[in-house]
Amino acid sequence: MKFKEATEKTRGLENAYKVGLQALRAEDKPHIHAEDSRSLTGSVDIDLAYRDTDPHGNRWDFAIAYQHTNREAECIYWVELHTASNSEIKKVIKKAAWLRDWLNNTGTLLEKFERDILWVSSGSTRLALSAPQQKQMAQAGLQQTGSRLHIPKKRRD
Repeated sequence: MKFKEATEKTRGLENAYKVGLQALRAEDKPHIHAEDSRSLTGSVDIDLAYRDTDPHGNRWDFAIAYQHTNREAECIYWVELHTASNSEIKKVIKKAAWLRDWLNNTGTLLEKFERDILWVSSGSTRLALSAPQQKQMAQAGLQQTGSRLHIPKKRRD
C-alpha cells in the first residue's frame, strides 16, 4: 500500500494528503531538504487534520513520505517542527507519545511503514539533554535533528 492510499483510508486524514511538501506551512518548508525532491511522494498536516476532533491533544505536526532508491516501499518521516530548548523537551515527548498512541489505534495503516520520528528545530537549537531526558526520548523513539532534516536518496540500513 502506498502512503497516499493509507492516508486516504485513515479516519481523519481522508482529505489531508498533499503532493510533495504541500501540506507543510511556508515557514516550515525550509527546514526540510530532500536530495531528490521528486522522491517526496506526499505529506499530511496531522496537527491541522485533528485540530477539531482533538483540540486539547498534544498533536504531532507532519508526516512526509519519501521513496528511497534502496527501498521498495516509501518511508515516512514523522516530523515535529518545534522550538528546541530544554524547556520544551517534555512537550515534544508528549507529542511523540500522542503520535505512537495514534499510530497504534487510528493510524494502523501508516504504522506499518518504515519510519523515523523526528524533532526538527523551528529556530535555534539549545539542548543540553540530561541522561533521563535522553532515555525518555529514546523510549519515545524520538530523534532530534537540529534545525534541518536532510533526507538522502538512499536510506541507511
